[in-house]
Amino acid sequence: MKVIYCAGEQGRVVLDILEAAGTDEKLIFADDNPSRCNEQIAGVEVVGGMETLGQYSPEAMSCLVAFGDRPGVRLQIVEALENSGHTFFNAVHPSATVSDSAALGTGLTINAQSYIGPDVGIGDHVLIDSCVNISHETTVEVGATVTPNATVAGGVCIEQDAYIGPNATITKDRTVGTGAIVGAGAVVTEDVPPHTTVVGVPAEPIER
Repeated sequence: MKVIYCAGEQGRVVLDILEAAGTDEKLIFADDNPSRCNEQIAGVEVVGGMETLGQYSPEAMSCLVAFGDRPGVRLQIVEALENSGHTFFNAVHPSATVSDSAALGTGLTINAQSYIGPDVGIGDHVLIDSCVNISHETTVEVGATVTPNATVAGGVCIEQDAYIGPNATITKDRTVGTGAIVGAGAVVTEDVPPHTTVVGVPAEPIER
């Protein structure tokens, strides 16, 4: 059984990916919002949250945390699931292109039409949204989020919990630090320090 944890918009996207990939395993949503319990989303049942999953054997299921815009929250849920003995699966849309030499972690999502180039490393619980281009020898660390139409050049390092906004461009050999935010449409030509928000062309810090 596959469990999509969080029944919001990103959860619906993950369901679409799994259906496009033709999974034959049973699917359920888990969500901590009690008002969603017993709902049906595209015919898939929403059960309760962490306590409800505790009624199942962890060996009988694998999970994916479909929490989109706040990487830190995603990793908090992941930690709670790991502490309960749960394992994780990947959701990779069949229209995405992933190089044979790319190294993928676990619990990650790669949406439709994205490109993952040669010798790219994608860490655990990363979200790569639709139409993202990640070039050669780039690293995307644990829990990072890269949103639609972003372009990441070769040799880039996107560190843990970083967030790359829509249509942003990260130029070659740059580092986006832990927890940093790159605003929509920004062009990063210099390293972004940890926990810093940058916007504009070229990208400049607005908050630390």
